[in-house]
Amino acid sequence: MSTRANVVRDDVTAPGSPEGPTRRPDHHGRLAVFDLDRTLLPGSSLGLFGRALHRAGMVGSRRMAGYLAREAMFVRRGQGTSAAHRLLAALLADVADREAGPLLDVAEGLGDDLARTARPGARWLLDRHLAAGDFCVIASASPQPLVEAAARALGAQRAVGTRAEVCNGRFTGRLEGPFCHGRGKVARLRVELGPADLSRASAYSDSMSDLPLLSAAGRPVAVNPDRRLRREARTQGWPVLTF
Repeated sequence: MSTRANVVRDDVTAPGSPEGPTRRPDHHGRLAVFDLDRTLLPGSSLGLFGRALHRAGMVGSRRMAGYLAREAMFVRRGQGTSAAHRLLAALLADVADREAGPLLDVAEGLGDDLARTARPGARWLLDRHLAAGDFCVIASASPQPLVEAAARALGAQRAVGTRAEVCNGRFTGRLEGPFCHGRGKVARLRVELGPADLSRASAYSDSMSDLPLLSAAGRPVAVNPDRRLRREARTQGWPVLTF
């Protein structure tokens, strides 16, 4: 159980793919990178995760109320870099020294629920890339197992999230690798995808925090953007989609 959070889930493959799991994908085709929260989903995947943990008796009512308040704020305004780091610190402190297995099991079981909440327009866009033979990646600041669950349910070939360190079957309260947010998201993509050429990629995000990713992509698209990203998209001439 202790290795589960540390293993790269290379079995996140497209439905019906004739190839088995591989450590590095073939990027001769086009790459499409999708943010998860407020891009593919209308809100926060962590909110859904928190509710599931509460139902499983792993999170108390007071803590759950805090998660719901954060989610409501996130849905309305998005989440800036400082707020994201504060939330990360709080979550890491919450799970420190907890047994990893039960939490990972809850996250891994949420794929269908995450897929059901996906915006129809965003899911159509992802399906369109998949039908065109593009290699689709969901990249999010959310925990790696949660992003993997979403990727499997939505049919994306790879999940890139934030990895929490596990030692002897318990969370240490530290990260394994960069926080998958801001510049850290680009760094995590390069770790997971190897020599992928982002200059040929399409990238979709709602938040100004993903400006490093959108700037690196050859085809950046602002999806349901926050105010700062909307202004930046207009300045740069990037497409803006509203679902």
